[in-house]
Amino acid sequence: MATSTFPYVIVNAFTDSAFGGNPAAIVLLPPGSLTADCMLLDAPKMSSIAQSFAQPITVFLTPPIHVESSNSDENLIYDILFVVDKCFPPLCGHGTLAATKAICWGMFPGVLQDVTRNPVVKFRAPNDVILYSRMMDPGSRDSTADGEFYELTIPAHGIQEVTEEERNDVRKMLAEALGKDADGVELKYVGHRIHDTSRHRLLIVLGQRERLEGRDVNISAFLAGRYETYTLTHATPGQKTAFVSRSFMPVLGIMEDHVCGTAHALMMPYYVAQPDVDVVTGKEVFARQVSPRGGDLWVTLDEENGVVRLRGHAKLFARGEITF
Repeated sequence: MATSTFPYVIVNAFTDSAFGGNPAAIVLLPPGSLTADCMLLDAPKMSSIAQSFAQPITVFLTPPIHVESSNSDENLIYDILFVVDKCFPPLCGHGTLAATKAICWGMFPGVLQDVTRNPVVKFRAPNDVILYSRMMDPGSRDSTADGEFYELTIPAHGIQEVTEEERNDVRKMLAEALGKDADGVELKYVGHRIHDTSRHRLLIVLGQRERLEGRDVNISAFLAGRYETYTLTHATPGQKTAFVSRSFMPVLGIMEDHVCGTAHALMMPYYVAQPDVDVVTGKEVFARQVSPRGGDLWVTLDEENGVVRLRGHAKLFARGEITF
């Protein structure tokens, strides 16, 4: 019986710690093997690999098919695909940041982008969405890392407030999750992405007294909700950190998402619109995901171009091969 062997790495995104941030398992496949007409692995096989890794996200990556031309470096695009258990999300911020580190540091045989000639790493995600990332100088940002700093650009999402009926349902759900009476929950805002008819992500803004860091949360309470992902956040006025957050995805099999990059594509437009929070468009702010593993992000909303720039560190945790 023939076997297949592929290299992999596990990288923790948005941290410089071996035990912090959000881990991503990244599997390198041969060039062209993620195209629709030439899929090397079918969906059940990729799901089985993801389940075996048991990481928050498994990323399948293929290097570009090199074109012999003088400007070929400018056209290099890596195909990328994300898997969580049996789900195939269209975008994963921390998985893309982790893949950027793997490419820029030559963690895979024969795959090393010359960032001096071509600093921007391009990824083709499902539905032909192009994502841009790069390695950059950390500057004066706090870190013990060795120059490991990356930027990822993702689309910003407009948000709209839910109905009063749904807000009341969320309040009851939060009461169970936070272990308190519904009337005592300090709930400031509940919204979702505009035109999100599939109910992927709900943004829940709490008052500052509902401290998220170090708090025990009954995550199973979110299973009764209508959304795949619940992001809880509150502002932290007067601190270096502009706001903190935690994200939960129990319906996808992820009880808590350690650091959710795409959640910031909702949080930044919300906070920019708040006059009492020091977040403005075009200005970088420091935000923290206060999950048990924790993560640090430097975030900028670029309203003119409709994108959010996520910056952070990444740390290699493991590398090896899978064989099946």
